[in-house]
Amino acid sequence: MKTPSNERQRALQILRRIERESAYASLVLQNDSGFVRTLVLGVLRWRSRLDFVIDSFAKGAIEPEIRDILRIGALQLLFMNVASHAAVSETVDLVPLRARGFVNAILRRIASKPIPEPPDMATRTGHPRWLIERWTKSFGAERTAKIAAANQELSFPDVITDAPPPDAAESELVPGMWKLTGSSATVDGIVLDEGSAVIAGLAAALGDDVIDLAAAPGGKSQVMRARGAHVVSNDISITRLRPLIGRSPSIVVSDGRQSPFARQFRVVLLDAPCSATGTLRKNPEIKWRLQEADLTSFASLQRELLASALDLASESVVYATCSLEPEENDDVVADVLRTRTDFVRSDVADLVNESVARWVENDVLRLTPEAGTDGFTAHWLRRA
Repeated sequence: MKTPSNERQRALQILRRIERESAYASLVLQNDSGFVRTLVLGVLRWRSRLDFVIDSFAKGAIEPEIRDILRIGALQLLFMNVASHAAVSETVDLVPLRARGFVNAILRRIASKPIPEPPDMATRTGHPRWLIERWTKSFGAERTAKIAAANQELSFPDVITDAPPPDAAESELVPGMWKLTGSSATVDGIVLDEGSAVIAGLAAALGDDVIDLAAAPGGKSQVMRARGAHVVSNDISITRLRPLIGRSPSIVVSDGRQSPFARQFRVVLLDAPCSATGTLRKNPEIKWRLQEADLTSFASLQRELLASALDLASESVVYATCSLEPEENDDVVADVLRTRTDFVRSDVADLVNESVARWVENDVLRLTPEAGTDGFTAHWLRRA
């Protein structure tokens, strides 16, 4: 019996681990080759569209293990520059003997017959239907289509550096930041998403005495320090703070809801834990795990953290999440401010350059992925 392709076998193992352990693809794939990464992330990005095509050529139920293999084969045939004979034969080699004929037939049909067009935006763009429907209500159909398309694009690192690499484009949103066009470049500088750097810039614009209340993994703290602020980096997880060791002189491990600090800070940056619906470019597996009912699961924690942030701030709080959902942003801020009349909302546009100000709506930053960044929502709360 022919030995299956090691890279395709590895991709299949990773996909099953991500499903079985609810692991994050970006972490599991850290040491894997470009082809393995392309297979895994491609299947996660396009899962519903791949299933639509597979089910168009197959009749009846397909067991999960076989469906994973069919997705790997269909991805190569539909979205990758892989010769069809190699995509079919190498993928079939992954299949148990009992199902090889079935998988071979389905993949050959996909390779040789016209591919049906998905009937709706959700399937066409590889998203859950409920997510596309709620974004359409929030942002309108045109902007939702742009968000969904941006989520399917390849994502490469962004870096703040004095020595930009050759394969990079200068950021329009963040001065001194460069957007890499490949993942292989070695750079010296602060590596974080462009959207995260925008959020750090909001806090840095408000003062030079800052606590980053949920700082891990620390990129925003580094950006603020580079802009001259004294920053205390606080997080509940020492493990997730490790990238800051040696880079920040002020690291505190504590639960942000129960501050150990005896003094206030001029500015509090709270990038709160959330559903992360703005990060689907990098973490496509999230969209298949998340259910609409889950969007309120972080709200209690977010409200407690925001209340603590207000207590710690002598002047301003920047409350942000990498979620696009109102339950984790506007609703949380409104709930907390009902009992905290000592703070008022202020216009984020007053803190940013013209390029970022395009993304401010009704005083709130709503940076969505068609900007070429992770999606973020941010409020500026100022002591009255």
